[in-house]
Amino acid sequence: MHALRAIHRVLIPGGILLDIHPIPPSARAEVRGESLGEFDDAEFFEIVRAAEALLEKGDLFSRGTDVEFDWLERYESGEDLLDDVKTWEGCRVPRNVAARVRRVCGPVDVWERVVLRRFRAN
Repeated sequence: MHALRAIHRVLIPGGILLDIHPIPPSARAEVRGESLGEFDDAEFFEIVRAAEALLEKGDLFSRGTDVEFDWLERYESGEDLLDDVKTWEGCRVPRNVAARVRRVCGPVDVWERVVLRRFRAN
C-alpha cells in the first residue's frame, strides 16, 4: 500500500495510473508460433490478485477501462529466455519445457496474455 500512496501523491488530481501485467492463461514458450509448453506462473497470479485487491479496496484510485491483448517477446536463444525467467517473481519453467527450450537453435518467443488497466486518482 505504501507504493500506491507514493504514486497517488505525485499524480495531479484525476491523474491516471496505468497498470500492465500478464493474466491467465499461463505464459508459454514458442518457436515460429508452435508452443514448447507453458510456464508455471500460478504463484505470480496470486501475487497479482493480492496487489489488485489492495488497489480495489483502497480509496486512492477508481478503476477505469481495461484492454487485453497478446504480448510477444523474442529472445535470441533459449538460454537467454531461461536466464531471464529466473528473475521473474512467482514464475518458473517446468523441467520438460526448459529441456525443449534449450534444444532450440535460434530465437524463442514468450507469448503472454496481458491486461492494461487504467485507474484514476481520487
